[in-house]
Amino acid sequence: MWAGLRSQLVKFTSIFFTSVDDYLRFRAVCKSWRSAVPHRPDHLPTQLPFLLLVSTSEPRIGAAFRLTAASAGNVLPLPNRANRLCIGTSFGWLILLCMKDRLINLFNPVTAENIRLPYLDVLSFADVVSEGDGPVIVAEKAVLSSDPTLDRDFVAVLFTRGVTIRWYTWRHGDESWTANANFLVQITVRMRDVVPYDNRTLCAIYGENDYWAVLKVDPGPPGRATIAACYAMPYCVPRTYYPSYLVVAAGKLLLAASHYDNWTASGNIIPEFRVFRLEPGDISRPAVAVEVDDIHDRILFLSPSSSMSVSAEDFFGFQGNFIYFVNKDERDELENWRVWQIVVQDLETDETNMVADSKSPNQRRLMWRAHQSDVAQWVPPNLRSCNR
Repeated sequence: MWAGLRSQLVKFTSIFFTSVDDYLRFRAVCKSWRSAVPHRPDHLPTQLPFLLLVSTSEPRIGAAFRLTAASAGNVLPLPNRANRLCIGTSFGWLILLCMKDRLINLFNPVTAENIRLPYLDVLSFADVVSEGDGPVIVAEKAVLSSDPTLDRDFVAVLFTRGVTIRWYTWRHGDESWTANANFLVQITVRMRDVVPYDNRTLCAIYGENDYWAVLKVDPGPPGRATIAACYAMPYCVPRTYYPSYLVVAAGKLLLAASHYDNWTASGNIIPEFRVFRLEPGDISRPAVAVEVDDIHDRILFLSPSSSMSVSAEDFFGFQGNFIYFVNKDERDELENWRVWQIVVQDLETDETNMVADSKSPNQRRLMWRAHQSDVAQWVPPNLRSCNR
């Protein structure tokens, strides 16, 4: 009589699950089990991310690819986010900007929770560029200082490009955005990537991996972000205009820098990544970078301002020391359109392979066509509730 188990025993058993899928199946056994454990657990480790396709063209419907032990597939429709541009993801939350009315929302694509942030009315005409019929905000990237479901004092940081004020902050509870001026340090090159790291700390790279900065976030009120250190990147890190990504793995900060030395037999170019472990410095101590070819049981998932890592030990069928990333197929490019595919790289051998489509009987590689302005980002499922 499984349905007759005491609720305390059912709840105790549920804490041993590490997979979201196993946890949800456990809740689905019967009504009594479902009522004994919460719908949104707090104990699960970081889950395998899904690849979210955020479309900026009509129709503005996103889709998600979920990885399985053998392949990828399971296209899941997501809510219509019309007139929204995804400018970042953090802790499973999308940061969406409406270019027309300067409205920003935080949206959880798993729980459908929505947090409306104030309008960006603090921007002046000096902070925007004219495009077509009116001014357009040049939003470079956006991140959250911490998980909104765990920290009520989280701060949203919005970085702009080519303007006098380089970023704006908003703390949960603030009625407006705060312009952050850093008079001692003026970074004039474009930001490449930025990630939350450690306790209310952001790390960013600029230019062609030329500069490295550490930003400290003060929850205030009002919330603010200031540069705590800024210096040249160590010489061992290659300067390149190809993509570079920052990712936190098991508490360590890594930099993955790509280079295009890998040509396939069909003439397509597949990038390979070199990985460096970074030790953030401070005002009196520069950063240190050490190249690594073994990240042990970690798996890296690379995408702009939303890279992440998981432990292969938590997911059956996956091996550590691998990198997953999205690559465009140069052979099939059309005007304003790109063909994308998921690539996995073995860091030990530098061998790269295309991820196959599980719905294809002959395991053909997974490919999809998208507008060149569409964004593909890895997003970890966040089942916690912000309104609990």
